[in-house]
Amino acid sequence: MFSTDHRIDMHTNNGMFNGKIIYIHYTSNGGFTAIKTQKKISANPNHARRGANAKRGVYLTLAKDAMNNTDAHNQLFLGETKYAASAMYCVIFVFNHPRYLHSAPVSSGSPVTEVISLNDIGFNEINIIYDGPNPYI
Repeated sequence: MFSTDHRIDMHTNNGMFNGKIIYIHYTSNGGFTAIKTQKKISANPNHARRGANAKRGVYLTLAKDAMNNTDAHNQLFLGETKYAASAMYCVIFVFNHPRYLHSAPVSSGSPVTEVISLNDIGFNEINIIYDGPNPYI
């Protein structure tokens, strides 16, 4: 399993893989299935789940912010009940080519960085290091 491979842990711990920044996209079981089926991480918001005012974007964290589902629920999703199982799966990757991404703390004073890609992230644009059940659970 991913979390027992000391080399992957080393890359995750230092935040780099082959000189590129490692990103983590946390998702639910349904989201993970859609990602695998569509071969992309979609930037289109799920308005039924996130509300009519949900903004377009793929939400990522840096490898330094790797966490289990409970910590993600509290730190990334700010404890919102509707997001309770939103980090049961993840895709851990590096971009093949540089991409502009917006980054900022999740909330004022948060040590966790939220990174947003305004566009879909296709599998052809990334090198996936791991995808599956959240290995930090």
